[in-house]
Amino acid sequence: MKPSLFFLFTAALGALAAPISEQSSDQSGRKQYDIVMAPHVDIQGTLNRLHLNAVLERVFASFDNRFFKGFSTHMTPAEVTLLRTVSHMLAIGEVTDIHPAASRNDAPWGLQRISQKDTIRSNTYPLDRKFKYTWDDSSTLGKGVDAYVLDTGIVTTHQEFGKRATMGYSYWKDNMTDGHGHGTHCAGTIGGATVGVAKNANLIGVKVLPDDGPGPSTSLLAGLNWVARRHHDRSAQKDFVASVISLSLAFADRSKPVEAAIQKLVEGGVHAALAAGNDRLDACTHSPSAMGGAKSTIPVVTVGATTFDDRIAPFSDYGPCVDVFAPGVWIASAGIASNDEYTVKSGTSMATPHVAGLMAYRVTTGKDGRGMKPKEVKRWLVEGAARGVLREKADGSGKKPESQLIVAFNGVVGAARGGGGGLFG
Repeated sequence: MKPSLFFLFTAALGALAAPISEQSSDQSGRKQYDIVMAPHVDIQGTLNRLHLNAVLERVFASFDNRFFKGFSTHMTPAEVTLLRTVSHMLAIGEVTDIHPAASRNDAPWGLQRISQKDTIRSNTYPLDRKFKYTWDDSSTLGKGVDAYVLDTGIVTTHQEFGKRATMGYSYWKDNMTDGHGHGTHCAGTIGGATVGVAKNANLIGVKVLPDDGPGPSTSLLAGLNWVARRHHDRSAQKDFVASVISLSLAFADRSKPVEAAIQKLVEGGVHAALAAGNDRLDACTHSPSAMGGAKSTIPVVTVGATTFDDRIAPFSDYGPCVDVFAPGVWIASAGIASNDEYTVKSGTSMATPHVAGLMAYRVTTGKDGRGMKPKEVKRWLVEGAARGVLREKADGSGKKPESQLIVAFNGVVGAARGGGGGLFG
């Protein structure tokens, strides 16, 4: 089965356009492929030596940054076989599909949950939005951090963002906003003024999905390419602090080109939060969540979802590739109908930006925060997480959770070390 990429929030959306990669091959047997290579490879020279010059004539997207190179093109099976022989080839895979699912319109208790170790014990109904967020008073709450939201874009004029949100890139050049709402909601949880974990972070929309549903894996690679180039440029500037990417997306299967590109960004110093998935399955079976886990050599953080009462969300994927769980049910954040609208969504899509926000929070907290590498931030997240609080085993058996099933926590010891406020003022 060809992998497909989904927004990771639950429910159903109605009919969508035909997926891009579900096209039949042409008369010559050519199909669309994504190719990712090491950054030093001379692509044109390599193809010339292999007598594959015609492949370049069919290229419809290219990627070139300090961390990886590549392109997307039409190729025959014979051409693919020959190209696989190239040294320093990181990955080749068929162009795959990105689909939006939809949301359950089910509110922001998540900020309180990630700033205390114990289960929330309150008579307050989750949708009342009367929860306190506590943080370390040495933190600047993400100030100077560039948080890239690879999604449907961001409505940058929403009141949650002030002047901190921008649209940086869109695979669809004539559409530099969010007409869907998923990306804006995720951006709000990362760094909204009242609903965000790191309210001073720079929020940068990277539109890798159109407003109406499906898009190719090529668009995600193009977005990662843009982030890689900007991260390289920004890291040389005096006001640079760190780069974080939030990916509330997943394939039905594995996509090696996408995984290779993410790995190269992380090796280049980019912090990455990845959604586990919403199929109540093993997160190790699909990209990019399969990159996570204690045994992974790549310091990404794969995130599952929890409920208000510290149960694993009924939809959340699980397994050894999930590093932490975070609030993912009844999460309120910025909407797109107006600049003061708020919407409520559920999914590992909503859990992931909590962790992306915590990454931005950590690198701006204390004297040791700035300059922390992805593996150090991941260690802080995993070792400092709340353990023994989840009330259900991730496979639905109801047994006591394994020790690795932990809830993300920002490390504050009591309310005395920080300040906070009710959401929405």
